[in-house]
Amino acid sequence: MRDLGIYFGTFAPCHVGHFEQIVRAKRENKHAAVIISGYEGDRGDRIGMNLAHRTRAMRQLLRHDSNVSILELNETDIPRYPAGWQPWLEMLESLIRQTKDALDFDVESATFYIGEREYIEPLESYFNDKWPEIDIHMTMVDRKILGISGTEIRETPILNWDYVTRPFRRFFVQNILVTGAPNSGKSMLIEDLARRYSTSCSIEYAEEYFEDHQLKSPDLDAKDFHAIGIGQFELNRRHIHSNATRKIFFADTDVLYSKVHNMLAAHDEQDYVNQIFEHYIHLQTWSLILIMPPPEDSSDYDRKFYNLLLEQLEHYNLMNHAVILNNTYLENYNRAHALIDEILKEGKDN
Repeated sequence: MRDLGIYFGTFAPCHVGHFEQIVRAKRENKHAAVIISGYEGDRGDRIGMNLAHRTRAMRQLLRHDSNVSILELNETDIPRYPAGWQPWLEMLESLIRQTKDALDFDVESATFYIGEREYIEPLESYFNDKWPEIDIHMTMVDRKILGISGTEIRETPILNWDYVTRPFRRFFVQNILVTGAPNSGKSMLIEDLARRYSTSCSIEYAEEYFEDHQLKSPDLDAKDFHAIGIGQFELNRRHIHSNATRKIFFADTDVLYSKVHNMLAAHDEQDYVNQIFEHYIHLQTWSLILIMPPPEDSSDYDRKFYNLLLEQLEHYNLMNHAVILNNTYLENYNRAHALIDEILKEGKDN
């Protein structure tokens, strides 16, 4: 067994092939350093998975593993490969040195696990020169063992879902929002769809809040609206990140829904609450928005709410991927089913 194994990559995302190499690095050495590299606008960043996101996900994947250190190498301020070899090597050495110096044993050998042959000479030359007291080894890894690549996953993530390690899956979850008039049957549709696709769904957080605080709608003040809106956002976020969420997630309303209720309320701090909601609305991303109109026997408030909701969806340019479901329940269910299958057509398995 050698002392320190070093494995680096962009990990956009970290798939099971990467994980097999991490296991090898930490079992063939007393300790392993996993280094996530990248820069602003890189291939991960372009699909909503920036360097900080990837580092955090890798830490989640390997948490409680005392044999591994997770390091982040930010290449934003150096020239792109291959022009930036020298500053990149200097940054790499600095990161590895931090790990090496923090270990409770002297590192006498270091092994780099690499997937590109053109990396061998620069790494070997640089580290033999910088660390003459350490035996430097290069080990080529077989990138074709599992027949999958990060590029294939980024291009068809649903088809390759099972190859993606769990903390990285959330970056590929397709988020479906079901919204519309109050009392329009949103929750029933969401529950049936979540059962159909064997995944998770959120509830309308306001119902839980009313129960916990023993409130009714006329009792709500600015603090309550704020708590309900942010509570819905956090509930949806937890489901997106949940291990129970599989490829697709169904949200029973969102922050925008809370904003519309706030706009129709009678308290004096509407603008203040809406400003807070504005930030969270822009953080939400939806692959599809299903809109439920008010039933024929709905109240004036429910109809007024629905019309204002549509105006707000237009205001945020969200109607371009929204569909109004205005038929019978079964027809609405089948229509939603077909739309979701279209999203999952890269590799649906239901």
